[in-house]
Amino acid sequence: VLLVALVAVALYRPRALPLVFAAGIATVLIYLGIIPPATIGANALDVGLDAQPLASSDALTFRIGIALGLVFIGAGFWAARRFAATAPARAACWAAWGVIVPLVVLTALWLTFGDIDRDFGYALPALLLTLVFAAGGEWIARAEQPPLAGGPAVSFALGGAGIAGLLMLHMAFGSGWTTVLLGAAAVIPALATRWRSYPVLGWIAVGAAVAVLARVAFDPTIVGAAFLSRTPVFNWLLPGYGMPALAFGFAAWQLARTTNGRPRLAMEAASALFALLTIAMLVRHAMHGGVIDTGTVTLAEQAIYTLIALGAGAILVAIDRRSPSSVLRYGSMAAGVVSAGLIAVQHFVVLNPLLTDESTGRIPVFNLLFLAYLLPAIAAGALALYVRDKRPRWYAAMLALIAALLAFAYATLSVRRLFKGEFIALWSGLGQVETYTYSALWLVIGVALLTAGVWLKSQVLRIASAVLIAVAVVKVFLFDMSELEGVLRALSFIGLGAVLIGIGLFYQRLLTRAAREVKETS
Repeated sequence: VLLVALVAVALYRPRALPLVFAAGIATVLIYLGIIPPATIGANALDVGLDAQPLASSDALTFRIGIALGLVFIGAGFWAARRFAATAPARAACWAAWGVIVPLVVLTALWLTFGDIDRDFGYALPALLLTLVFAAGGEWIARAEQPPLAGGPAVSFALGGAGIAGLLMLHMAFGSGWTTVLLGAAAVIPALATRWRSYPVLGWIAVGAAVAVLARVAFDPTIVGAAFLSRTPVFNWLLPGYGMPALAFGFAAWQLARTTNGRPRLAMEAASALFALLTIAMLVRHAMHGGVIDTGTVTLAEQAIYTLIALGAGAILVAIDRRSPSSVLRYGSMAAGVVSAGLIAVQHFVVLNPLLTDESTGRIPVFNLLFLAYLLPAIAAGALALYVRDKRPRWYAAMLALIAALLAFAYATLSVRRLFKGEFIALWSGLGQVETYTYSALWLVIGVALLTAGVWLKSQVLRIASAVLIAVAVVKVFLFDMSELEGVLRALSFIGLGAVLIGIGLFYQRLLTRAAREVKETS
């Protein structure tokens, strides 16, 4: 009675607005069990592991909660509409408490007396709150000056509708459907921007994306590890990650055509993130027998992640060209940088079969080395060519360098596999013929990089070829001289000399041609 009296006084005496704050705070603290009187105080956040309620129902608690909720909704929205045109800040205060108190009361009652896993008895009131808050927001907006401006009071009302909808989904559905439907719900406020230009609508869509991200961070399996099917691809991971990705993408597309602004950028980022997560989680699920939260990452799995990241970088560049966006621009470069980092750390060091002695497979060509080194080299090289005139020079140069290093690693490790077989660990020794083969191979790769660098006019590739040839020269003089004997030592020096002479002649022709072209143009 005292709380209702405080609201009534604040309603009819505008200068008594602090009283509604006092009433609202007191109600919230009571139903959170922080201050007495409340029968739910110690239990509001103490839910059993079997999702069963820990407190017995108290009819008085329900009746008081319903009454207070109705009082705050009615008074809050009526006052918000009354002051929407003349005192927007006062209207926002009333709308805020008209939303906060019912949501806190409903949540506290559900956590205390309801079934946390699924409870339609509480989902229905949450749905009603969603509709009431949305209708109330529209009612307030029509009283604004100018009408339908979507001011602070409207934002509080519609934001409350979004939170009530979030509660409704958690109350009515299990873990899997909650995640899927919550992601799909981001489409609703985005579509609403076709008819209303309220600024809060885009942020409600962003809130849905944040809620989905929080859910998958808490439970990456979507439905719990015990209930996740072991069937590859067609399991809860596909809709759990894929549906939000599609919904966020559609929301971003819709926002780009109506309100635009930061919510659109946030939804684009969320869509790209969940698209990558969809593929990555399905790959991990398939490669670990249906288990995604245990097991170490293998080189093959890491190679797939790297290819996904490189592919994502190319896709984001293509989308950015059709619909320019700073999120897509920087997101595409972030994907490339992450790929380069993964390659440098995982492919070359941590998971390198030369250091781990992991089996490279029994098939001569289509083996682990093909997947982990050659395919990423091709992908990185293709992406470097694709972004040459679309992204900063350093980015294309980085990708070209990574492609060259991967190709070098593939060729070198393939030679190692040719001599050692399936297992190519560094500690298994080095023969004379193998030693000579490396020298010849590195010189050939150096010449190939030089040719590609000249043809593509890539300074990075030319520098890489110079470094590789220099390494080969040092190897011949310091290592081959002591390790090789007889014919192999002679062939090593003869081959080195021939390559160096050929490179000199090649550059001489280039310089002569360049001088001739300059003379003709002048």
